[in-house]
Amino acid sequence: MQLPDLSLLLVMAVFWATYAVLRRFVFKPLGAILEERETTLETAAAALASSVEKEREALARVDAELTRARREAMAHREARRQEAARGRQTLLDEARERTRAGLAEAQAALDADLASARAELTRDARALAGEIASAALGRRLA
Repeated sequence: MQLPDLSLLLVMAVFWATYAVLRRFVFKPLGAILEERETTLETAAAALASSVEKEREALARVDAELTRARREAMAHREARRQEAARGRQTLLDEARERTRAGLAEAQAALDADLASARAELTRDARALAGEIASAALGRRLA
């Protein structure tokens, strides 16, 4: 009678022993490392999403602040424009008034000169008419 072949049992024992050693020293630590990486990736993804959301909120605040500042600047600029327009209109009105006053003075001076010239011409015309009449009649007129 022949003894049963125990090599199958020996192979199975070596397999299970190798499996136990590999499981304890390779598969579990490797699984723990992979799980830790997965956790780190999830944490990093959550932190990234949070940072992106905070950035969006900050950008929205900055955009709102810039919009408000632009509106204030436009209102300030418009107020300065209106103030300058009022000042310009005041200067134009004053210049027109000075021009009108100057024209009135010049017109008055011209009217006075005209009246003086007419009076002088009338006087000269009478004197000249008297001289012409005296010369034509040959005697002096009274």
